[in-house]
Amino acid sequence: MATEAVCEYLKIQNRPYSVNDIVMNLHNEYGKSAVQKALDQLVSKGKVFEKIYGKQKIYCIVQDSKYDAEELMRIDKELHAHANEVEAKLQEVEREIRSKESALATLKSSLTLKEALKQRDTLKLSVKDLTKKLDNLMEAIGTEDLSESKRKAETTLDDYSREYSKRKRLCTEIVDCILENYPGGKNELYEEIGIEAKVV
Repeated sequence: MATEAVCEYLKIQNRPYSVNDIVMNLHNEYGKSAVQKALDQLVSKGKVFEKIYGKQKIYCIVQDSKYDAEELMRIDKELHAHANEVEAKLQEVEREIRSKESALATLKSSLTLKEALKQRDTLKLSVKDLTKKLDNLMEAIGTEDLSESKRKAETTLDDYSREYSKRKRLCTEIVDCILENYPGGKNELYEEIGIEAKVV
């Protein structure tokens, strides 16, 4: 029964189709295995011919001898175009599957919401305990506020850095003036007056 329906469909359409296309175009009236079996029978009887393009099989009704070579060439080109289209779709679907699998693997390896909330609560408790310990230590030894000490240290460091840069520039200018009339090279001068090259 499926054999006649498939054969009739291919005759009427007179163009190449894959098994999946035929199943869909027959509105899933016959299952894929039934359609495949029907196509195999039609191929063995010589009523349909089969072409393989990569992983894809394409089926087309065998033309009557009244068709000329040009018509057959047209059908062959159509077969190729259809096969390329199907292959492109397959590659696109495979790419999408790989992308989804990668996203799934990432999700599986990350924390669940429940685990993340539990970890957050644990960290909050830890921070609370450590803050309490720090306050107790500072109270016990009478240390001033650490943030104020840090600010002062940073200000002092900035002042020293600026002063160092000024003096370094002055020193470099003086050494460059001496080098203009010095008979030896820069390294010789540094060695003679006791300057380390990396400092200047």
